[in-house]
Amino acid sequence: MNVSKKIINVVLLGHIDHGKTKLAEKLSEKISTAGLDKHPEEQERGISIDIGFTAFELKEYLITLVDAPGHADLIRNVVAASSISDAAILVIAVDEGPMIQTGEHIVILDSFKIHNVIIALNKIDLVKNDIIQKRIDEIKNLLKETSFPNAPIIPISAEKDIGIEELKKALYSILSSPKRQTDGPFKMPIDHAFPIKGTGTVITGTIHRGKITIGDKIEIMPLKIPIKIKGIQIFKEPVQSAKAGDRVALAISRLDYHKIERGYYACSPDSLKISKNLIIKGKVNSLFKKVIKSGIRVHITVGMPTVSAIIYPFKIENSKNILLEKISSNEEFYAYLQLDKHVTTEIGEQCLISRLELPPTTLRIVGNGIIENSEPSDIELYKESSRKGTLRSIKNQNDLVVRYVIDGLSKSKFGAEKLLNKEIYTENGKKGKILSPFGTKGGVIAKFKEKPDENIIVYLKKYKKVKI
Repeated sequence: MNVSKKIINVVLLGHIDHGKTKLAEKLSEKISTAGLDKHPEEQERGISIDIGFTAFELKEYLITLVDAPGHADLIRNVVAASSISDAAILVIAVDEGPMIQTGEHIVILDSFKIHNVIIALNKIDLVKNDIIQKRIDEIKNLLKETSFPNAPIIPISAEKDIGIEELKKALYSILSSPKRQTDGPFKMPIDHAFPIKGTGTVITGTIHRGKITIGDKIEIMPLKIPIKIKGIQIFKEPVQSAKAGDRVALAISRLDYHKIERGYYACSPDSLKISKNLIIKGKVNSLFKKVIKSGIRVHITVGMPTVSAIIYPFKIENSKNILLEKISSNEEFYAYLQLDKHVTTEIGEQCLISRLELPPTTLRIVGNGIIENSEPSDIELYKESSRKGTLRSIKNQNDLVVRYVIDGLSKSKFGAEKLLNKEIYTENGKKGKILSPFGTKGGVIAKFKEKPDENIIVYLKKYKKVKI
């Protein structure tokens, strides 16, 4: 295995029993951590339950194949596998066609901005040609609204070894060397930790950023435990150093592997934060048809870990964080998230929001976002309410407007006096300011930056601080 080649990480996705692991078997030349259903429970159940890593050479590339489990209950592992990948092979069995989990996988790829995708239309030995064409048309229609509408669709049979070379050619055609962050602090999410006799604890992962060399001092987050690198391997080949994009095994000093969980990070000292509250800027997936209400429990994936959290969506208006009662399909929003446990974060990191407690017969990926603040200590959220009034103009004898009067914002002159200098908005968005009371029945005189329409509805917004 030539580890000096350009390394590309390709996630292998597919619904359970659509032939994903069989395809990995056909493609792979070298097996790494948890490759090809080696877990005892996987052998017993006949399904993938963990992320598997294998590799094969494709001209100038060394492809790291990240085999994600297809079972609906293991969607967390699918998200974790996608978070470290550059490209994807999505396996769809021709006899069953796209399933709910296929839709989830497409949304996950879109959320992580994985645009280099090919479709492996598997099990073509089981059906006639007209069924194959029908499935191809279905898949093209399914991909129309994604960021990869023209993804190649390659008919194959992993079982009968049909179309494998065509699949490799199609994969090669969509690949390009991704831009790696080789500068900056070292950062690697850990996917496995285990002991090796005579070596000690070994951690494996795909380097997100920076470089690592034997002898370097790093730390394990969120444990904040300093360690030293004793050895580095790339697919069991010893190397002196590794860089962003490489899949590595690191032999480390003085740390029991039992203390390390998937989703912990190996990183440069003091480069990452530990957070339990986050502010994100996000968007609801257009295919998610349910409403997300403020204060509801969701699942948030940051890097590899997925944790439960309470979500408080809000918008920013007049320099205030205005709490939204709900968010729905395709809506953009900010959100304050209270997590059930601490996670390792940094500003600008991608995250995914899901509702994993929903049945797998429905799409569970809510949307995605970017972390804007990983240490929000004293966020202020406000509830918005509004009063409605009606605008009328008072004209002079030359039919020129001399003042704008709004009725209905207050019931008395005393109440109107409390509204001085308050901002108001017409229903078509023109801004104004209250200057003085008018009359004895609560009317007010207002000034507008742009000429308002006659008899238009005017709103006075009020904000009340919310305790959460």
